Amino acid sequence: MIYDFYCTGSDDQVTLVDNQLAYRRIKLRPKIFVDVSSHAALSSVNRHTKLLNSSVTISFPCIIAPTALHHLANREHGELATVRAAVAHSTIMCVSTAASTSMESIAEEHQRQIKEHYPQSHSQLWYQLYVFPDRRRTQQLIQRAERCGYKAIVITVDMCVLGNRECDIHNDFALPDGIRAENLIDDTGDDDDELFNRPYDSSLSWKDLEWFRSITQLPLIIKGILHPDDARQAVRHGVQGIVVSNHGGRQLDTSQSTIEALSDIIRVVRDEEKNYEIDVYVDGGVRRGTDILKAVALGAKAVMVGRPILWGLAVDGEKVNLGDRGVMLPNAVKIKYLDKGSMVHLCASTEDRSGHVPSNDELELEFKVW
Repeated sequence: MIYDFYCTGSDDQVTLVDNQLAYRRIKLRPKIFVDVSSHAALSSVNRHTKLLNSSVTISFPCIIAPTALHHLANREHGELATVRAAVAHSTIMCVSTAASTSMESIAEEHQRQIKEHYPQSHSQLWYQLYVFPDRRRTQQLIQRAERCGYKAIVITVDMCVLGNRECDIHNDFALPDGIRAENLIDDTGDDDDELFNRPYDSSLSWKDLEWFRSITQLPLIIKGILHPDDARQAVRHGVQGIVVSNHGGRQLDTSQSTIEALSDIIRVVRDEEKNYEIDVYVDGGVRRGTDILKAVALGAKAVMVGRPILWGLAVDGEKVNLGDRGVMLPNAVKIKYLDKGSMVHLCASTEDRSGHVPSNDELELEFKVW
C-alpha cells in the first residue's frame, strides 16, 4: 500500500512511465581521442550551481523535490533524515506542505546539522505550498515558513483537483496511526480532514500572485508548468523561478513528459527575460547523472528528484548522516555518472550557457569517455 502511494501515478500511468522513457530517447554523441588520464581532468568539472540570481550556490544541480509523508518510508526519522542529507550534500530540500514532520522541526534540524557537522554547507530550505480555499490558512503557512528561515515559496499550481490515483482508491489508502500531515494540524491539535483531503483552491489564477507578494518578501517559484504560454505569463508576473513539472505523473495522465516540455519553455523564458534572470527547474523521471546532464544541457538550472530520495530513506534512513547508507544523493540518482560515467565537458562547467537552446531532436553533448 505504501509502495503504491509513493510509486504509482494517475489513471493508466502513461505520464509516469514516459517521464523516464523520454530521457532515454535523448541520445548522447561522444567525442573520442580526448585525454582524460589525469585526475585533474576529473576535478575540472565544476558541478556547483548558482540559483535565484546567484543568492545561493549548491554543490551540484540537484534539489530534493517536495514529497509527502516521509515517515511512511522511515517511521523513526522521516523528513529529519532527508534534511540531514540535504545539509551533508550542500543542496536544497524543498519541504512539502504534506510533510509528516513539522516545518519548525525540519528547520531546527537543518540549523543544527549546519552548526554541529557541516558549517561549510550552503544548504537551504524551500517551502512547497498548496493553496487552500481558506486563504487565512495559506497565509499562516507562508508566515510560519518565513519565521523558520525558509528561503523561497514554491507554489504548486497543478492541483486544482486531485488526480485519479486508482491504486490508492483500490487499496483504500489511509494513513497509519501516528503518521499525519503535521503542518495541517488545526488549532485544537487534531487533523483537519477537510484540509488534508481537499486542500486545493480550484479558483487559483494569475492575479493571485499579487496577493502572494503582498504577504511575503520571499522569492516565488511556480511549480507545475508544462505549456510555454504559462511560462510566458509566469515571467511577465515577475516570479523568480519555474518548475517544469507534471506532478510525477500523479495528476493529468497522458500529459507531456517534463524533459520534452523543457526546451520550449526555456526558449520562452529567455525571450521574455528583461532585467533579471529566472531559474527554470525540471522534475520527473530523473534517475541517472546522465539525466541531469541532459536537463542542464537543455537549459535547466537544476533538477528536482523525489521518488529516489524516498527509496533511499526506506532502505536505511537512520544512517543518512553517517555517509554510508540511506538517503545519500549521489547514490540515489547515481551522480557518479557526472564524473566517471561520462566526464561531462560542458565547457568544464555546468554553469556555462550558450545563446542557443537545443531541441530534444538536435541535442548533441560533447563529453569525454572515462
